[in-house]
Amino acid sequence: MITGKTKITGIFGDPVEHSLSPVIHNEAFKYLGLDYCYVPFHVKKEKLKEAAEALRALNIKGVNITIPHKEAIIPLLDELSEEACHIEAVNTVLNSEGYLKGFNTDTYGFVLSLKEEGILLNGRNVIVLGAGGAARAVVYGILKEGGRVYIFNRTRDRAQKIMEKFRQFGFIEVVDKIDESVIEIMQIVVNATSLGLKKDDPMPLSPQLLKPEHIYCDIVYPETPLMKEAEKIGCKVTGGSGMLVWQAVFAFEIWTGRQAPIEVMKQALNKVLTKNYFFDTKHKK
Repeated sequence: MITGKTKITGIFGDPVEHSLSPVIHNEAFKYLGLDYCYVPFHVKKEKLKEAAEALRALNIKGVNITIPHKEAIIPLLDELSEEACHIEAVNTVLNSEGYLKGFNTDTYGFVLSLKEEGILLNGRNVIVLGAGGAARAVVYGILKEGGRVYIFNRTRDRAQKIMEKFRQFGFIEVVDKIDESVIEIMQIVVNATSLGLKKDDPMPLSPQLLKPEHIYCDIVYPETPLMKEAEKIGCKVTGGSGMLVWQAVFAFEIWTGRQAPIEVMKQALNKVLTKNYFFDTKHKK
């Protein structure tokens, strides 16, 4: 029951109607008996500043930030965590008595989703497809774990900018095309684009390039055509649902100061995914 004491959390995005974050967080709050509630807020680009001020005015405890606000929210905050500074994107905001601090839990979500599957990044060659905010979070996580990054994007300039920004953390190189000579030196392939959310999306790379010894990781959920093809080939495959849960775990702990009930959050997500939940390219959380 919502009362005057209930702490409000939520998500800012456009759109947010199909976000799964309310399901994950509200089940976790309920399980721990916390007087919290998670609400989706449909925030247009031109209203983001007012929405950020509303966090202070309404004493909203915190929010997730999704498309298209992850970068635009930054100048509206009072402080950024270390990873958010480097990635230049925020997906979680904590309101401490009117002081807004931004975090990026995507990078930890990605790394832990792989570790949970027994996939370690240290010393491995990883090709990352894409150069958006999600790709930056993935690249940062890989480099911090000791992996070597090769990045490909249809627009080389964007990939080049990522390389220049993150090479202080380890080995990173831009590749101009993906062919057998590139793939054969990779152990892990990561799709950090949104390709695969729609049924008519093209595959981010040709499945013929994959070999059974490759690990294929996708930030898209629940399952993409390329994930299915990679499984047929014999690759170890991971999807974006693990990253979704783990980034939520960190956000939950930032807001509540309590250890998140991880299994409860996983079960809440899996329950929805098994109902053939509909996604499009804008539904990232």
